[in-house]
Amino acid sequence: MLALLAAALAIGAPLRTMFYLSDVVGDPTLFLALTALSLVGATLLARVLRPPLAVGVGAVLFAGGLGAYILNLSTNPAITELLGDTAALLTGRSLLQIAKVRLWVLSFAPAPVFLTWYFALRRWYVTATLAAGTALAFFALTTDAGVVTTLLGVVGIAATIGFGTLDTLSADEPTDLTKRPDAMTDSDGTERAGGDNDGIDAGRRAVLEQLAAIIVVPAALSQVPITRDSLLSYDDGSDGQTVEGSLFDAGESLSVQGSISLTPEIRYTVESEEPRYWRVTSYDRYTGNGWVRTGNPTPYDDQRLDSPEGETRTLRQEFRAESTIGTVPAAWKPVRYSGEPSVSVSSEGGFQPDGTLSTGDSYEVRSELLVATPDGLRAAGTDYDDATIELYTQLPDSTPDRVAERTAILTANAENPYETALVVERWLQDSKGYSLDVDRPDFNVADAFLFEMDEGYCVYFATTMVTMLRTQGIPARMTVGYTSGQRIDENQWVVRGLNSHAWVEVYFPDQGWVQFDPTPSGPREEIRQQRIEDASSDESSPTVGDGNPVEQYTPSDTSTPAPLTETDGTETGPTETPTATETDTSTGTAGASDTDEGRGLRLPELPSREEVTLGVVALLGIAAGARRSGLSERAYRAVWLRYQRRVDPETDVERAFQRAMHVLAIEHRSRKSGETVRAYLDAIEADNRVRRLAALRERLRYGGEVSEAMADEAVEIADEIVSEH
Repeated sequence: MLALLAAALAIGAPLRTMFYLSDVVGDPTLFLALTALSLVGATLLARVLRPPLAVGVGAVLFAGGLGAYILNLSTNPAITELLGDTAALLTGRSLLQIAKVRLWVLSFAPAPVFLTWYFALRRWYVTATLAAGTALAFFALTTDAGVVTTLLGVVGIAATIGFGTLDTLSADEPTDLTKRPDAMTDSDGTERAGGDNDGIDAGRRAVLEQLAAIIVVPAALSQVPITRDSLLSYDDGSDGQTVEGSLFDAGESLSVQGSISLTPEIRYTVESEEPRYWRVTSYDRYTGNGWVRTGNPTPYDDQRLDSPEGETRTLRQEFRAESTIGTVPAAWKPVRYSGEPSVSVSSEGGFQPDGTLSTGDSYEVRSELLVATPDGLRAAGTDYDDATIELYTQLPDSTPDRVAERTAILTANAENPYETALVVERWLQDSKGYSLDVDRPDFNVADAFLFEMDEGYCVYFATTMVTMLRTQGIPARMTVGYTSGQRIDENQWVVRGLNSHAWVEVYFPDQGWVQFDPTPSGPREEIRQQRIEDASSDESSPTVGDGNPVEQYTPSDTSTPAPLTETDGTETGPTETPTATETDTSTGTAGASDTDEGRGLRLPELPSREEVTLGVVALLGIAAGARRSGLSERAYRAVWLRYQRRVDPETDVERAFQRAMHVLAIEHRSRKSGETVRAYLDAIEADNRVRRLAALRERLRYGGEVSEAMADEAVEIADEIVSEH
């Protein structure tokens, strides 16, 4: 039974990962049904199907799933995409970055589940763990299986082999005690029965000890300090990893973090006729606690990229890198690129570098800015193509229904997607506060921010707005980049790390992607400006380009920055505003809000079910190890010696006498069989206190009565002897 439970744990770890992947991209019901059918099939066939045929069934399941996956791929030939995805997955790419991840999971799951459970029921435990271990190793390579899940699977595999070995041994052992090599003997040489059972019990304890080591050792190593240089490949000017880190290498995923800090490090200088949001990339797949960008980049060979679907105008920008960095920001939508390094075209139509930019590298981008009017956006309608709906309205199946219900109530009077987006944007700006010091939610970020949090920063606002719009069937995506930065000349801006930002893009048919920013601008600007002033007072004045210091430029007019979408002047569209930098730190410090005042009591985070399971296994293993080594008995004896709980005079005297005898046995020798107490005390030359204690005990045994005072005296003598020795 223990071996079967361990096998269930071993295959349960990759199954948990596959369930998570299915939940992120849709309803996991079909996945659960296929898993259940595989388990039922393995159970029914375990007694009638021979192992070679079972391997054949597993191969058919795998080949059938692979064929179904290939047939549903969009590329031609599909095998090229399959091989490319497989190579990427084996080198650390997450399955969430594959467009057809749900189909992939449905195709992959039946084979390892069937084989693991079939061979476990057949008592071929090592073979069973090969199937489960292969699946777990694959998900560990793709980084989809978290540390706790992977560790849980490893524990299950080790326990399956350990308990399975004991199961095999106990089934094969002879029942004649005289033939058992592990028959036990007492201290007087008398053989006692039950040697085989005691051996199996010892084996179980050994397995538990090994499982505890598997759990405890990595946990202990994870607490070993690691230098910051080994964690980060760049200097962001803060004390920890940052949200801006995703901008350094155009990361394919972004995790929503907790408290953040600000860094004034200069990243770019930009020459442009007007300030814009300098877009880096967007993310289309929401996981509940972060974002993933799907699809593969394609080489850029100087061709002109597609313009937005609506009316556009051209904007030229020139960027100069002021630090080593791995992105090429540009105003949306970029159509041409020139400079170093070479670039590829990302799946959402932007540029990403093939290498890194060094300080002094420069490039030029031409963008086609969408010229949209409120009336045009209102009239855009909802004629979305199937691919846009599938990709940009995706939400985890576990997203609470109350998110959609709240959004529907808030936007009840909106007559089209544009008005819905405006209502959600303005409601978030007005109803939620801005703060860099927040506790990251344990579950769905958007749900928690909408219903349980009063404050947050840009990632929380953008994530929540995208989620709310998607619940209403409106295509939207999470976008990151930099705000315009600090203006230092007529057409020149300095972009710092503290200008990193997240906002929202909403799709409108026959128009394209339109930018919205739900984060309140006033508090962001205050924090940003304060951080710049702090940096100026603490450090030497930063320089850019040829060494000129950074100074604030004061324009002759005070016009506001250009709106994100052009309007006809009849109504203000979503507008661009200067923003604070938001840079995430793993240490939980906030650059501008480093006080706990007003934050209230923080409850400790509750462990997950997986962590509880690992904790129980570790405790059982530690207990087994303590029993095997005698630590538990020694600990009990140490307490027994040093502390005597008072009960009644008779019990107290007897207990005091036994405590003293134990100490004397350690100091001298144990009392021999048949040796009287008086003879023993004479032989070891015991002092008068011990003799007095022996006399009190003798009176108890033969006189039958001892007083409270005698018990007090006996306990006092025993305490003195224990204390001295």
